[in-house]
Amino acid sequence: MTVTAGGGLELIDAPEPPLADGEVRVTVGCCGICGSDLHMLASPTPPVGLVLGHEFTGTVTELGHGAEEFAAGDRVAIRPLAACGECYACGVGQPHLCERGLSRGPGLGRPGAYAQTVAVPTAMLHRLPPGVSDEHGALAEPLAVAIHGIALAEPDARSGVWVIGAGPIGALTAVSLRARGIERVVVVEPNDERRAKAAALGAAVATPEQAEAEGAELFGGEPARIAIDCSGHPSGTPLAVRLLPAAGRLVVVGIPDGPVAVDVLALALGELTIKGSLAYSTTDFTEALEHIAAGRIPCDEIITAVAGLEEAPRRVAELRSGGTQQLKVLLRP
Repeated sequence: MTVTAGGGLELIDAPEPPLADGEVRVTVGCCGICGSDLHMLASPTPPVGLVLGHEFTGTVTELGHGAEEFAAGDRVAIRPLAACGECYACGVGQPHLCERGLSRGPGLGRPGAYAQTVAVPTAMLHRLPPGVSDEHGALAEPLAVAIHGIALAEPDARSGVWVIGAGPIGALTAVSLRARGIERVVVVEPNDERRAKAAALGAAVATPEQAEAEGAELFGGEPARIAIDCSGHPSGTPLAVRLLPAAGRLVVVGIPDGPVAVDVLALALGELTIKGSLAYSTTDFTEALEHIAAGRIPCDEIITAVAGLEEAPRRVAELRSGGTQQLKVLLRP
């Protein structure tokens, strides 16, 4: 399934490329449709010819030279980052911020998993824990994004946390906070269906208007001093700034398409801290798989549809339109 000049998707037949040294061929089990896929397709310059898909699991079927640490039949989840080992970020122990790391990932800069098979460097492979299905394992990548954002926010068991946005990352952030024993969490979401879905997952919820009007009352009278913006919408970060009290902390996980207007006076007078959050570390990804294997994440409630690869154009169009009630849609070749 390749990207067309108009930002669409086209199903084609293509030969399997030969494996490079250190690569394996993976038969795709399941692949999630990610918000970043939608952003790339909506771009004025979509990546024409690229096969998307970076949230995926599968089974190793063929080994390239130097890939003997794996074997045919191994079930794996893919962490689609390939650090160069040479740039500043790699040198200071933050390879997930590598200048070239994301561009080397399947579905990001090389052919991804909107396909039957994909070639993957062994450095990106994590063995699936026993009992974890392809469907559940495909949530490891977005769950790692949520876990990384939480780590940057540094909550403790007493923290009150606003989660802005109840899309897949927001929902995974909310359930991950609860899995860590953090109970004072309110998810802020304007969409009725997504707000109801977050409530069904056990989160307290509010509309943006309710959040601003009631504030600390939603947390039992003590204001929440942490916000994690997972909305990917230009209104998310300004809302979080308005909600936070003095000395509050904001982590921005969702990336909007356009500029964001933030009240710098409120930022300065409250000595608020804003951090960006990009992707995840290897440790975050491993933790995500551990949470899934331990049953701490309600995967079946997060995954709301599993579709065949041929349905990708329609499913992507529905998600781009905003007119669907789906939360996380997986593709199964």
